[in-house]
Amino acid sequence: MSSDPTPARTIVTIALTIVVVFGGLLGARALVRWAQAAAPETPRATVDVAAARHGSTLEVPCWSCPTAKSWPISFQTDLDLIAPLGDGGANAAEFFAAFQNHLGSRAGEGEALQGRRVNRVDDLGMVVAPDDELLLEAEPWVDQATMRFYPDYFPMEGWSTPYPNLLMMLTLARSWTARGVDAEDPADGLEDCRRAIRLGRLLRQDDAVIIVDLVGLACIHIGSRGIYRIAQREGDTELALLASVVIGEVAPQRLMTAEKITAFDLEPFILHDSDGRITLELPDAQLDAAMKMAEGLTERRFFGEVILTGSVVLKLGTPQQKIRVREQLERIAAGDDPILADLAQWVFDHPTTDEQISELYPRPIER
Repeated sequence: MSSDPTPARTIVTIALTIVVVFGGLLGARALVRWAQAAAPETPRATVDVAAARHGSTLEVPCWSCPTAKSWPISFQTDLDLIAPLGDGGANAAEFFAAFQNHLGSRAGEGEALQGRRVNRVDDLGMVVAPDDELLLEAEPWVDQATMRFYPDYFPMEGWSTPYPNLLMMLTLARSWTARGVDAEDPADGLEDCRRAIRLGRLLRQDDAVIIVDLVGLACIHIGSRGIYRIAQREGDTELALLASVVIGEVAPQRLMTAEKITAFDLEPFILHDSDGRITLELPDAQLDAAMKMAEGLTERRFFGEVILTGSVVLKLGTPQQKIRVREQLERIAAGDDPILADLAQWVFDHPTTDEQISELYPRPIER
């Protein structure tokens, strides 16, 4: 069971709401070694800002066009144009995994950061001071080229798959952007906003857990809005246009993510009887549609939804539905993606329990 009391499906809903507010599954359990880990050495890295802003290559992606249905749910605009990644060779997860809620070796510091926030009058919301010690310490880590949590730092453990301290990361993104918007030197301000975008880009690299991807999307949106404000203030129409194109790509990705989540949502078909038993009345046509969508998936995080939803069908579905789902999960377990293979195998090794299903699909509140 998850060590985080918040139901996984509620967490995804919260993440979607976060992305809406700023333009914009699974509980927490870390590897034991993080409880005793020492703080890693600060890595060196540089960011080639000169590589950004080649306006002649800019196009406005048409997410409402029929061709968009075949696109991956990711930015069609080259984000190197607005916020290139750094060249650092360290894995940024080495730093951020230590702040995992409740279990990371620096979890208390992450919680303390949240306690130092103050509310701004603008749409950035809760931020920490520009010179906050942890805000400064995190800066070189978002100049790294990669951030991979899975499986080296966090294992794939079904409904209890851990994830980093996402609220802390949102606070960092907001705070860098706030410092950037307030900066007297626009060059310094843009660099702070780019930090927020780079953090979002790094969060999306694993493509393993939907909530992590959604928060990465939110960080990119927060930083891009900051860049837009600075560019507008400085009369830099080319940069303002670039930022607005990036901002315009956020809502379609959020909506398409919600669409795919809904396709694998079993809640409408979960029934609670008067004795507290839970049953699943899943029409075969609904399962057909979900499996057809699964066949067209390209992003790893959505296969996670397929696997975890499949684990419920293995528990409550009809005999024929169980056979179909098991065959699908066996194909994933035997596939080339080690992260998905581990997750699918975990489902076989740890069958979903009645208690987990009750937590995931609680009885509706009677009004």
